[in-house]
Amino acid sequence: MKIIWTFTLLMIPGVVSSISVTGYSGREIIITCKYDREYTANEKYFCKGQWSTICSDLIKTEEKNKAAHSGRFSLYDDTRAAVFTVTIRDLSEQDSGTYQCGVDKSGQLDSYTEVNLNIITETNNHGTQSPSSSSFSSGSSLIISVSVLLLLIITVILLVIVTLWRR
Repeated sequence: MKIIWTFTLLMIPGVVSSISVTGYSGREIIITCKYDREYTANEKYFCKGQWSTICSDLIKTEEKNKAAHSGRFSLYDDTRAAVFTVTIRDLSEQDSGTYQCGVDKSGQLDSYTEVNLNIITETNNHGTQSPSSSSFSSGSSLIISVSVLLLLIITVILLVIVTLWRR
């Protein structure tokens, strides 16, 4: 499955408190969460909900440098880089909402970043869901077509200028 977006979330209190990310139905998204090196031994988690109310853990782990899995969710804590990545596979519209990417700091307020996830459902001309790669194919084809057309127009203009200049 292709990776649609990789997002780095800074977990430095007061610098970034909220970020919005977009994924596509049927695909996966990887969210990269940075934390201070002093918290490499702490438990990392990803939960759904508002921080001020109940945030239901989707995945939580104390594992270091090893992926933890829970259903469609994976969490890998790379202690050397002081980041952990959360992967959500097979996205659906129901995944849209507010999440928290956090580091458990026992006895203190956890470090966290609010993640607002928006899921887009792609459809083709027949109203059915497109294959995962179709938006990239059509988008790439459009860019290539426009580039070739612009190149041809520039070539014609240069030929006209050269022809008029030689007269």
